[in-house]
Amino acid sequence: MSLMQIIIFSSGIMLGLGIVFGIGLGYFAKIFRVQENPLIDEILEILPGANCGACGFSGCRSLAEGITSGKASIETCRVGGEETVKNLAKLLGVGTDNISYEKYIAIPLCKGGKSLAMKNATVKGVKTCKIANNLKLSEKICTYGCLGYGDCVLVCPFNAIKMNDEGLPEIDPSLCTGCGLCVKECPREVIEIFSYKEKVLAICKNSEKGSAVRNACRVGCITCYVCEKKCPKNAIKMVNNLPVIDIEKCDLCGICINVCPTKTLSLIKALSAKENGKK
Repeated sequence: MSLMQIIIFSSGIMLGLGIVFGIGLGYFAKIFRVQENPLIDEILEILPGANCGACGFSGCRSLAEGITSGKASIETCRVGGEETVKNLAKLLGVGTDNISYEKYIAIPLCKGGKSLAMKNATVKGVKTCKIANNLKLSEKICTYGCLGYGDCVLVCPFNAIKMNDEGLPEIDPSLCTGCGLCVKECPREVIEIFSYKEKVLAICKNSEKGSAVRNACRVGCITCYVCEKKCPKNAIKMVNNLPVIDIEKCDLCGICINVCPTKTLSLIKALSAKENGKK
């Protein structure tokens, strides 16, 4: 048998085997095919389609499968909001009496921008907060504050974050869904998620005391205890050198904000229904 005949013969065998295996795979795929629950697609139509992964699932389809199988509840998707929860409840025929949807937003806990935070270096070439944090490269003396490179802006799927002129993140509450992706991305843990109600917060993460904070930032908490002493409702306690406000006791009188010498405390206002609906 010549070389050419061997090549042709071998090719014929390979072609035949390919056809046989192809038919076999098609046959067994048909037999063992798992029928997907059509409810998954119906749920998927209701979900917002952001595929942000903030719910803990890889995407909206994965969450839809989780809801169908009972591994996730109808209020798992924070991005979709109250409307999504109600539509899912209607589709699945479940009640919403025991479901209290609450809007959450991300809030940056740092006021130490370019003009207020003291500097001890000039850093060039660093493009991300993650790199700056890992290499411990920052122009600011404060090691707790915002690094200012905008990693949070890049991961926000809703365009709710922008960096202001001070090099600090500003979050639009009407666009923010409280998904938490910016929280996970921030290496300094400057951003936190809060329920979107009017409240007083200490916009500072520096847990050092007095002079150490004063030498690093003009608006950092210096642990003077004035807010705690002046609060008529005893709603403020110093924890880890920072004021923590009990929202159940706080009546938003604003006394603590007025007496704070560094203006660390701020009143977080909620949007009106009209403003919140603009998205």
